[in-house]
Amino acid sequence: MAPALRTAVDDAGPVRPGIVYNRRVTKLWPVTLVVVLSALVPCPARADDGVSWATTQAVELTRQGHEHAGRGETETAIRRYLDAIKLDPTYGAAYLSLGALQEAAGDPREAEKTYSTGLDHVTGFGEGHRARARLRIRQQRGSEAVADLEAAVGYQAGDVGVLRELASAYVGIGALPAALGVMRRVVSASEAAGEAKNAAEAKVSARALSLLVGAVDPVAAGGVGRGAVRSALATTMRRR
Repeated sequence: MAPALRTAVDDAGPVRPGIVYNRRVTKLWPVTLVVVLSALVPCPARADDGVSWATTQAVELTRQGHEHAGRGETETAIRRYLDAIKLDPTYGAAYLSLGALQEAAGDPREAEKTYSTGLDHVTGFGEGHRARARLRIRQQRGSEAVADLEAAVGYQAGDVGVLRELASAYVGIGALPAALGVMRRVVSASEAAGEAKNAAEAKVSARALSLLVGAVDPVAAGGVGRGAVRSALATTMRRR
């Protein structure tokens, strides 16, 4: 490891256990990567926005990291992200960017550690849960991914995107009734937002899931003869 990079890792304080760069993999797709990373960073904060100096610097360092990553300068990009985290350990975008870079470099283990470290330091880090869930899905770890997405929904309950991800993850582990319930929430949320196209697509998915679920579907089965829990679930689902 280059001396400058070793120093950056050693100085990263609380994130040190979860962030190590694997130099064995150096080939990236710079153009694709920079597009992905750019979506992770908000607009630079101004001093009068009430944002701390440390956060403002972390935003700038993360932006610089994206530029270096886009040029294939991986080690420099890593250093920028680590510096951003060192300045503001609660700046979520830096963890997301570093994790994405580590995944692109073929090091999912370190990427997962990075996301986990971010979750330890960033309050309400729904995007961190989503990033780790996607990694786990790619590794065929569906149940762990579901746990992450359920946590993300807790922080982003009205986000149709995370609801769809959760429904898909439920299907992946064979939890069809749960997937159906979530898809009905997507319908309701889309209709409330006036997104007719999304609502229509979600209704098609919900109908397909309902056919697959069959008698297990608490709405289709109704509350008669199904026990107190299933009756209550049927009532709840009809209200959505």
